[in-house]
Amino acid sequence: MAGGLACMVPGAAAPIRSRSTIKNHKKILFRLPKPNRKFSALLRNSHKNPLFALKTQISLLASHRPQTRTLVAAEPIVSYIVGRVGDLLLEEAELFSGVHHKFKRIQTELEHIQSFLKDADSKQMKDPLVRKRLEEIIKLSYEVEDVIDDFVSSESTEERTKLGTEENVRSKAREIRTRQNVGKERKIIRISGWIEIYGIREGRRKASSSTPTPQDLRRYNALVVEEPEVVGLHEEIYTLKEHLRSEEPSRRVISVVGMPGSGKTTLARKVYDDVKDDFDCHAFLCLSQEHEIKDVLMRIIKCVMDLPREDEERMAQLTEAELRKKLQKHLKEKRYLVVIDDIWSTEEWDMLKPMLPDVGNKSRVILTTRIEDVVPSSPHLKKRLLNDDEAWELLIKKIFSGENPSTACPSELEETGRKILAVCRGQPLAILALGGALANKEDMTPIGWSEVLESVNNHLTESPNWCTEILAWSFWELPCYLKPCFLYFGLFPKDYEIDSMRLINLWIAEGFIQQSDNKIMEDVAEQYLKELVSRNMIQASGYMSDGSIAKCRIHDLLRRLSISKAGENNFFTIHDVDGTHSLPDNVRRLALHRNFDRVSLHRNIDRVSLHRNIDRYRPTKSLRSVLNFSNLDVFQLKLSDAKFLRVVSQEYGPGISGSTLTKEVKEFAHLRYLELSGGESLLSSIGDLNNLQTLIVDPSDTPLPNAVSNLKKLRHLAAIGNGEQGNIAVKNLTNLQTLCLRTGSWMEDGFSKLTNLRKLEISGNISLYHEALRESIDKLKNLRSLSLLSGSHIPPFLSLRLHPHLYQMSLDGRIEILPELPPYLAELALSNSNLQQDAISKLEKLPHLKILRITNEPNLSKKMTFSSGGFLQLELLELIRLPEEWVIEEGAMPSLKGVLLHEMPDDLKAETLPERVRVLLKQYYSIQKRNTA
Repeated sequence: MAGGLACMVPGAAAPIRSRSTIKNHKKILFRLPKPNRKFSALLRNSHKNPLFALKTQISLLASHRPQTRTLVAAEPIVSYIVGRVGDLLLEEAELFSGVHHKFKRIQTELEHIQSFLKDADSKQMKDPLVRKRLEEIIKLSYEVEDVIDDFVSSESTEERTKLGTEENVRSKAREIRTRQNVGKERKIIRISGWIEIYGIREGRRKASSSTPTPQDLRRYNALVVEEPEVVGLHEEIYTLKEHLRSEEPSRRVISVVGMPGSGKTTLARKVYDDVKDDFDCHAFLCLSQEHEIKDVLMRIIKCVMDLPREDEERMAQLTEAELRKKLQKHLKEKRYLVVIDDIWSTEEWDMLKPMLPDVGNKSRVILTTRIEDVVPSSPHLKKRLLNDDEAWELLIKKIFSGENPSTACPSELEETGRKILAVCRGQPLAILALGGALANKEDMTPIGWSEVLESVNNHLTESPNWCTEILAWSFWELPCYLKPCFLYFGLFPKDYEIDSMRLINLWIAEGFIQQSDNKIMEDVAEQYLKELVSRNMIQASGYMSDGSIAKCRIHDLLRRLSISKAGENNFFTIHDVDGTHSLPDNVRRLALHRNFDRVSLHRNIDRVSLHRNIDRYRPTKSLRSVLNFSNLDVFQLKLSDAKFLRVVSQEYGPGISGSTLTKEVKEFAHLRYLELSGGESLLSSIGDLNNLQTLIVDPSDTPLPNAVSNLKKLRHLAAIGNGEQGNIAVKNLTNLQTLCLRTGSWMEDGFSKLTNLRKLEISGNISLYHEALRESIDKLKNLRSLSLLSGSHIPPFLSLRLHPHLYQMSLDGRIEILPELPPYLAELALSNSNLQQDAISKLEKLPHLKILRITNEPNLSKKMTFSSGGFLQLELLELIRLPEEWVIEEGAMPSLKGVLLHEMPDDLKAETLPERVRVLLKQYYSIQKRNTA
């Protein structure tokens, strides 16, 4: 908002009263116009008579006529700032001594604003002045954040060290507060005065809760249903499969054509999953704007050649021509299936086509596209929209998860429900978004649904982009605590698969997650992610064996929405380092994407010229986060002036150079999240980052400095690399939940005190520290995931029977005695363990085991027996380099859904598998022979 605030007060607890009666006050919209000279004079005296100012504002706007429909999203920004202020007042109580009431006042005023922002956001569609006021509120909120961070920064680590005692800290805070040249108090009073001018105290309503209630959790936990999107696809699935299974020997290309959100990718993915194992090799490729031809080659090679990481890294060093030659040679010997999702032009296909040779072996290619003539000569399957009955079935499945669609909807809701459905025009993405919003409503009555219908209709225009408008409505309907979390997805590249734990740690570092009385922040953040999935704003693309979300992504249309909303309120900026656009000075979050657009698929790039603009960019103190997905070194940005940085993330991948960590890192007192790549050593100044919560160094070629011991707020530490790790005093890091390190003397110094650990991964010569390991693991009762990667020998350790939360284990190394395993173990990977057959008889008694992976077990290579009644819950069995003979008794593995066999003997055929396995698997099995790369 610029110059004022828009506020509507429906259902206020008490009517607004003044000397002049205002009729129908619940429908009045209070606005401040852009100040002119006369109005500025009024504002100077408004604190004396705010009601007089308010009445004057109303009269000044009496003749105003709305003209714009472009919307800004103020609520997520204010919600985020309110949470930050509250958290800081709790975490830094001593620091804020003496000025606590000032900051508390700002928090209270912002909460008042937040309480009616949802109404103000909706009113801006019809009133451009409201938009201006919302822009001013956003600017004001960012200024509040700057004031707070500036105040906290003034009490730097160095100053606190010099001061020594808590009394001196409080004294210093009071001294800073009275300095005229600092001016913090005057700035706070001025900001608070602006808020009073907005008339917030004249009317308020209950603010949206910043955390979900238990009822919310039960509701969205039940909403993640299996494949509701398949509704209405059965005929198209059959047709597409017929194309793939045709007897035509030449390579056939089939185009799936449809508008955005019509279900093209869902159809292609469903068919791909069903038939991929009919082919020798297969790949599903999402073609995004951030990839060059070498990226595309590497991604296909990774899929069809099943490369281990070290081979993948070696392959990445090859030239484009060398990669093309290797891929073509491999595919000429295979019958392949390749899906290329979201291709835009014939020119693109002409560049990709030579990678996929036609050798007359019935290989197949599926393209999804919005443009019908990308491959004019290929068969086309036009993705139709859903008819009324299909659309209704999809909507009801989404709202009433798990119930019979024909009877689930109460009769009194059907008429309104079908009217709501009509605005979606058969578009699956729009239907699922609306269904997600309806399913999360507390008022499941005709009145409640009528309010939704009215709200949606008010939001829609005659624009041809009606699907985008429905998605935008779904965004406005999100609770305030979810909006910044949703917007954050726009920072990631198109079709990027996001690791959920990485995302959760980023959210926490950004300050989006509020503390809960009985839940840690990671658990609260996981609930937020589940709710976004249940509302169909985000797609879960993978699950852990305990049912939690492992990977997620955002649909392209929703990603565009998040980028649009973020741009309107300066939430983040995306920079494609293409040498043509300059970065603005006031960037708050910056994402650097790969510097190759679609045109670069067929032209040479001057990499030096691409970096010019980024070299000229000088970040200011407004910058809070940098997420780097490009091939640049993140510290090339010269971040010394960005003293309020909270997040620095450098993605690691083949061909991406390492990060050069500069001495200036110690200046980032606010840094919460640091992720580096390329094996650069950390400086000892890392120990000055007192607020750091997450530290990831991947891969790490040198040990972490001992100064890491000073990072007492650290919650997640991952630095797996080569060589022994030094003597980090881990006993100081009692907040750690994730620890991934090489073995070292640190294991003998307070390791057992890390009782908050949930994930532990240790690699190296574990036997050197077996006593410390055994003693410590016995005390780490909160473990969820345990990985011990020795490669040679894993010493015996105590029973894990008393670890009730441990659901995932990975053991690489010879095991003398299989330990007593945890009662709720759901996923187990064993490699080089020297297992005997009796070990299988122990494993098959685990009541909750769903996933079992066994690699390099010579004692099991001749014969493997699965007993009747064993592995009752096992869903996936993965075996590498074994066995020659199977015995599967009747009643074994009744829940089995898949078998993956890697590097099997050359003479092993599907027909040689036990009939029991073939019956269970039906069409789903995968066999990969030795030396396929």
